[in-house]
Amino acid sequence: AGLAPSRAPRVVTGRGGGASAFARPPPPSPPPSRPLAARTPWRTARRNDPTKRRIPAASDAEPVTSLAAELASLVARGSDDAVDDARVRAIVDELERARAPADPRALTGAYEVAWSEGTMAWRALVARGVSAIAGRSRAGQWFTPGAPGRALNFAELFDGRCVVTAEGTFRPKPTGADDASSDSYEAAQTDARYPIGFDVRIERGDVRALGRRWALPIRGPGEFQMLYGDANVRVFRSSGGVAVQVPSDWQRPAAEDED
Repeated sequence: AGLAPSRAPRVVTGRGGGASAFARPPPPSPPPSRPLAARTPWRTARRNDPTKRRIPAASDAEPVTSLAAELASLVARGSDDAVDDARVRAIVDELERARAPADPRALTGAYEVAWSEGTMAWRALVARGVSAIAGRSRAGQWFTPGAPGRALNFAELFDGRCVVTAEGTFRPKPTGADDASSDSYEAAQTDARYPIGFDVRIERGDVRALGRRWALPIRGPGEFQMLYGDANVRVFRSSGGVAVQVPSDWQRPAAEDED
């Protein structure tokens, strides 16, 4: 008497045909080994681990030139009422994060504001209001490279019948001991990448209207960052907010107008 085994043992038969012993069945043979398939490096990390996610290659990101061209198209003068502000902000953020190589063309000649936000926006609103009453108004900067460079801020009102300017110098902020003494944009920004900071010092200003010129008591330091720039568009950040500028045909008033 006793409990029956849960599994009948295997009977091993001797040469004489009798049962010689009880034995457990041998373990099953392992399956034939197969070579492991090659795995891409980024698949070795767990998908839910944000610290080990794959960093996209440069080719995976949208090209900077395409983003800049789209930005220039979005803010093109004449389409103020149809500008997609959210898309403009998104592109500005992408361009800043891209850290594109500096382009000296972005600091040569006149550019005018085509889109702005922050406290800069009131200038655009005023310009639109004035334009509705008395024609085209615009504002921007004219940069001349040098050591230091020359900066000319301008605001043109009433189809150019009134022009306000503020003029001074600009130089790149030093980023290390090697360029601490450099005033030249070209010298200091060799192999530099955006964003780039600049120091500005305004020396004088004036108003021209009705064939006359009045000096303005404007002078003092300032600063701005260029988040991105090329020959077709540039993005500035200052204490007044963010502004997107495009090349301008604005011309400095003739020297005889200064008398």
